[in-house]
Amino acid sequence: MGHDWPRQVQDELRDLCARYRATPRRVLPSRYGFVVAADTIHGGLVMRASPDPNAPMQAVTASALADLGIAPTVHDVLTTEAGTWTVLDEVRPGIPLADVDPSRVTVDGLAAPLAAMKDRPAPAPDMPSIIGWLRERLEHDHTTDLRPGAEPAAAADRRTALAIIDSLAADATSQLCHADASPWNILASGLEGWMLIDPRGMSGEIAYDAAVLALKLARGRPAASITAQLADAIGLDPERTNAWTFIADAARV
Repeated sequence: MGHDWPRQVQDELRDLCARYRATPRRVLPSRYGFVVAADTIHGGLVMRASPDPNAPMQAVTASALADLGIAPTVHDVLTTEAGTWTVLDEVRPGIPLADVDPSRVTVDGLAAPLAAMKDRPAPAPDMPSIIGWLRERLEHDHTTDLRPGAEPAAAADRRTALAIIDSLAADATSQLCHADASPWNILASGLEGWMLIDPRGMSGEIAYDAAVLALKLARGRPAASITAQLADAIGLDPERTNAWTFIADAARV
């Protein structure tokens, strides 16, 4: 990221708003970029700038998810001095799963967008694999970007997780995967539906997405029950999904 990135983003946002005749409404929370909700005569848009080198792959995945009707429509992807801009429809009401009353959430409802991705090929042949990313996290003693409140897993657990990855990789295929199914990346859409946002831009398998979602919903408690329910609702191998849950937990995603 360049030293003048804030100025570049500001200038480019102004140009995008002029192009779409949009009026910025508010800046949205984002860990790795700059995201603005804007109003147009045709409805709300979200304009997202990311300096991440993998942002183009993230945009490719976002478009693939949108084609399945489980993510907001992508109107534009632009590479600029500030990185990669993605212009998408705004999800309404857009409340993150993390902020929704748990009594209003059903496993079948959450499983629906993941089930739509099942067995779909990765949207790009050169897309990086979630397996390599997880291996790197598990092989390092001082992994950064841990989930809130977590310490690095014990070395023995990380070694076990690496062995399990090797076993799963033996028959893994490059499939469409969100790869960051956090409750902050799952938004309420309409009355009962859910939309996925901010994919990691990596290939993988839906069992990994189900595992990550189960871990996040468990909030530190054993995730086995939620993992089993999601696997059943999506039609996944429960043992394989449980194996991915152990890996995701050891990697502290």
